[in-house]
Amino acid sequence: MAQVTERIRDYLTSTTIKHAQLMSMLSEFLAVEQGGQKLYQKALAQVRDPDVVKRFQTFYEQTVKHEQILTRIISELGGDPTRISPTARIAASKAQELTPAQIELNAMENILLAETKDHADWELLGKIARQTTEPQLSSTLKPAVDEVESEEEDHLNWTGSRMAELSMKALSE
Repeated sequence: MAQVTERIRDYLTSTTIKHAQLMSMLSEFLAVEQGGQKLYQKALAQVRDPDVVKRFQTFYEQTVKHEQILTRIISELGGDPTRISPTARIAASKAQELTPAQIELNAMENILLAETKDHADWELLGKIARQTTEPQLSSTLKPAVDEVESEEEDHLNWTGSRMAELSMKALSE
């Protein structure tokens, strides 16, 4: 209910978005998607559970699509998708933390952290689409958010649940 109330409030509120800050933020979001791809690739090489492998493969493919959507958004808004903002550099470095020696639980923890950030990024883009006073910004962001939001929700919910299962398993072995 709180989420519905917040969305209604978004449509009743307008905000002027500073283009330079938005482009910097989108650069960061793009880096998070790119880093997520690296995390999934490394995790897929490490995990053994067939259910996890199947879900990670699906999430990896969706993450590739999300990167393409963000690249398109940046271009449509007049930005350069190859530009790496300072916050994007920080986000990109986080993807390097997963090493081949880590076990399945650590891989899931890294994925959960990345998906939590990713989910928050797409929620923010939805909020911007609902509150912006710029029609082009809204018309660019809204369809992308509509396409990606449920996938990101699925990524977050599944990895959170699976993380709890793996943690319980580790406690009982």
